[in-house]
Amino acid sequence: MKNFGILILVAYVFSGTHLKAQTKQDSTAIEKACRDYVEGWATGDADRVARGVSPELVKRTVGQDKEGVCYTNNMSASLLLIATKGNKEGVRGKDLEPDKPFRLDVHIYDVSGDYALAKTVNTKYGFFDYCELAKFNGEWKIINVLWGWLPQKK
Repeated sequence: MKNFGILILVAYVFSGTHLKAQTKQDSTAIEKACRDYVEGWATGDADRVARGVSPELVKRTVGQDKEGVCYTNNMSASLLLIATKGNKEGVRGKDLEPDKPFRLDVHIYDVSGDYALAKTVNTKYGFFDYCELAKFNGEWKIINVLWGWLPQKK
């Protein structure tokens, strides 16, 4: 029975069916989508944000009311684009490190075929995003975002 399992595995491997591995082009395109999303938001460039996200994007975070009860706060792609336009003069009241230039770190955690998971972090504005991406018509787009505030330094 053990040999039969090995035989099935070998047949599968040589059958022409294979998993798509992460390529350099995929990594570059995934990072670009993440940068278009966050850097576009920071500079008020709604067209750039739209290049990085799916028109059906759902962006979520967890908030708390005055009594400390948690709730989910949702944002659509269209609301994100409207909010981005408000950043044309800079991100008002959100700059935690005014003397430092904006820097975005993008970490790609996983790519499985046409799906990926990445994290963006910027300390200037103090938030991170977990970005779920998928390849649409050959282009990587962010379809879901779970975001939160970075822990404040004490």
